[in-house]
Amino acid sequence: MAFVHPRSRQSFFSGSSVHKEKKQWGEEHWIVNKEYCGKKLLLKKDRRCSLHTHKEKDEVFYVQQGRVLLELGKEKRELNPGDFVHIPADTPHRFTGMEDSEMFEFSTTHREDDSFRTEYSGHVEQERYDRQSALIRSFKKCSVLVVGDVMLDTYFSGSVDRISPEAPIPVVHFREKASFPGGAANAARNIVALGARATLIGLKGKDAPGAELEALLRKGKVRSRLLVDAQRFTTQKQRIVAGSSHQIVRLDFEEQSSPSPAQVRALLQYVERELPKHDVLLLSDYAKGVFSPAVLRACIALARRKKKPVVLDPKPLDASYLVAARGVTLITPNRREALLLTGRADLSAEEAGKLLAGALKTDVLLTLGADGMLLAHPRKAPERFSTFVREVADVSGAGDTVVAVLAVALGLKGKLLDAVDLSNRAAGIAVGKAGTATVTPAELLDVL
Repeated sequence: MAFVHPRSRQSFFSGSSVHKEKKQWGEEHWIVNKEYCGKKLLLKKDRRCSLHTHKEKDEVFYVQQGRVLLELGKEKRELNPGDFVHIPADTPHRFTGMEDSEMFEFSTTHREDDSFRTEYSGHVEQERYDRQSALIRSFKKCSVLVVGDVMLDTYFSGSVDRISPEAPIPVVHFREKASFPGGAANAARNIVALGARATLIGLKGKDAPGAELEALLRKGKVRSRLLVDAQRFTTQKQRIVAGSSHQIVRLDFEEQSSPSPAQVRALLQYVERELPKHDVLLLSDYAKGVFSPAVLRACIALARRKKKPVVLDPKPLDASYLVAARGVTLITPNRREALLLTGRADLSAEEAGKLLAGALKTDVLLTLGADGMLLAHPRKAPERFSTFVREVADVSGAGDTVVAVLAVALGLKGKLLDAVDLSNRAAGIAVGKAGTATVTPAELLDVL
């Protein structure tokens, strides 16, 4: 069956289908036809339709879900689910998504030449959107050298139906096993998922987890230069998960010993050889032995000589770490790490950030979980970034996503504030996924 206005001279489509049109502000779903107008509008957060007027057509809008800002003449009004509004002909109007929203529009007539636009569709922060979207689309031009502690993340998932008779613990009925690159390897994996190129340098053992990690890196198109040390084992984290994401327990096989002097020399030779081929250096420290103070200082010094920006994701034991970290472009401690770096336990995030930025004479990005991020500068006031998290499924590896976006954006000489803003948005996407997750350029563009 087809639906069409009796006087329609336009083509029509089946009532069983919906005609969809992409718009700068979201999507338009025509549910009748283009003369007898009935349609669903999917309005994205921070997007707005054109400011326009109809000379003939009047319209009724109904908000199904979300929050919408209506500009009606000189009046502004917030519309919530269940609200409806009648817009007479010859009345300028525009809708802006305050969050992702769904609306219905009904009118008795529709002609394309009855729309008179004075301001066009777009983003509420069009200049920022244009700049950041262009940066994201250029991610494929960037190459990142990642140096750090690699590991293998393994998930054993299943269902829980009973408690063990042997002890008050859940019995997990095993369903499947899945493994992912972890630590610095996950940062490299995130870089590739963003569309950029990554070379990974680190240490692994001569063992099955090391071989599995190498295979996963090849599959994920990460170029790896992992040194094999027969005297150590590959760091591995095994998680038992019930249902979709409820973690029961984690078992860590940790390697924290420092590599031999010969291994250190080989690792630094790799860094020196690879650095000129890349745009930026990412140092991913998980305190598993790669970064002694001497190795950290040497990597930073090599990057400074080659005039490459350096992003450091630190794992300090105490404030002495600061000495080796001097010279980085950006350091990204979390709240606990920032306090360890300052040697103080009584500081606010602002105080810790200011102290660290002054001591290192560089920018410091504090990642604060549900409180978002704080960017501290050596000579000006810090800047806050609210979290973009909608729903938390798993925080594993979110920090790797943050430093991956930062490294790529800074490697392309993007603005620091754009790099931080994009990394904050990426973190919000990553924690909404189960397991050690990555973020794509399309997903990032979708939340600008």
